[in-house]
Amino acid sequence: MWLLNLSLVRVVTLVILALCLHFIIRTVLRPSFSDLRHLPGPNACREVLQTNAYRFAKPAFFHTLVGEFLGVGLLFSVGDQHKRLRRITAGPLSRPSIRKLFPTFLTYSHKLNSDIDAVMQQSSNSVLELEDLFTRVTLDIIGVSLVATCWPDNQLHQSLHPTANLNFIKAKSALRSMMTELIEQRTSEVAKAKELATGSGLSDDLLTRMIEAGSVENQRLSRDELIDITMQVIVAGHETTASALLWTTYALFRDQKSQDQLRAQILTLIATEMTAKSIDELPYLDNVIREAFRVYSPTLIIPWEALEDVDIAGVRVPKGTTVQLVPAMTQLNPEIWGLDVETFNPDRWDRLSGDALSPYAMETFSNGPRMCPGKALALFNMKVLLVWLIRDFKIESVGDEEVEFRNPSLTLKSKKPLRFKVQRVGEGS
Repeated sequence: MWLLNLSLVRVVTLVILALCLHFIIRTVLRPSFSDLRHLPGPNACREVLQTNAYRFAKPAFFHTLVGEFLGVGLLFSVGDQHKRLRRITAGPLSRPSIRKLFPTFLTYSHKLNSDIDAVMQQSSNSVLELEDLFTRVTLDIIGVSLVATCWPDNQLHQSLHPTANLNFIKAKSALRSMMTELIEQRTSEVAKAKELATGSGLSDDLLTRMIEAGSVENQRLSRDELIDITMQVIVAGHETTASALLWTTYALFRDQKSQDQLRAQILTLIATEMTAKSIDELPYLDNVIREAFRVYSPTLIIPWEALEDVDIAGVRVPKGTTVQLVPAMTQLNPEIWGLDVETFNPDRWDRLSGDALSPYAMETFSNGPRMCPGKALALFNMKVLLVWLIRDFKIESVGDEEVEFRNPSLTLKSKKPLRFKVQRVGEGS
């Protein structure tokens, strides 16, 4: 089993988040930096993300900031190169492929609950901050799922401030070196299995599946492409998933009725059949997560730059213009979702109408050819973790104080750590 230092991943992640935040400040808070436009609704989003998908790319300034850390991969590739990478990785990162990792997700769901129990025993009032635990478990799951890599328990989550850390370049270099060695080993294993006409003995991780998918002549992924793709999914995936899980938990403690309804459906499922498919297709669980993503989108902006002059929703967008896709502009738009747009209501997903039916009314993972490649991984990760979390624990509010959001921020963050009162289901209040 491969062991990678979690602190290295966190250092690189924090540096990238800081650089992305710098990008937001330069482009959003100081619009004079470039010609800047915000997309007004689902139709405009569709024209950018689907109709004219390859006439836009990530802004050059954004690439300059984080490209050194994340490479090219699916995030920064354009045109035929992006189409090729997307075609090769589509199978390994698909929903059916992710479901095969259910045993891994299940193992770490139990570990999360054990960790919560341990923290509760050290607390006098069962009031916990869960963000750190969520970050650890999502990073563990993504690491094992992608590269069959677990993290040593004695070096968990060393949060180093990126501007004060002088070792982030070494951390980035060490991670890429480890990934290079791992890829060479996996490539050798796949080649040997192909030569022997057997798949036995291969690691059951997404990296191996991507190497297999690219083993066809003229479709082979280079070492750098594999490194870039895995690094992008690890760094971006665990941060987004942990944030989404935190805000979903927050939504459920504010809405005890929905929490109880979800728990009842989970307990019914456990009493009958608990499989990857049954969890992934659990109706109310799906509603809860989609509604949490709608109200509390962890992604705040998705920037694109026009590669040529293009007309979007009847507006001429000159080459070089930065176009900001802001999920909240559509996901919290009362003209799309109704006057109760700011209310967390999972039942609304059973009666959608009008523009709310458009996939472009939800932009947390983007859409079209540029949709986040790790979407299926993030969603199933969240579903399995949430099933066991809500099955075992009742999450309650600590107080009535309103949350203040950090601004500016790359992902949705509160100014103060979110705190939850947690108790085992069945135990007295």
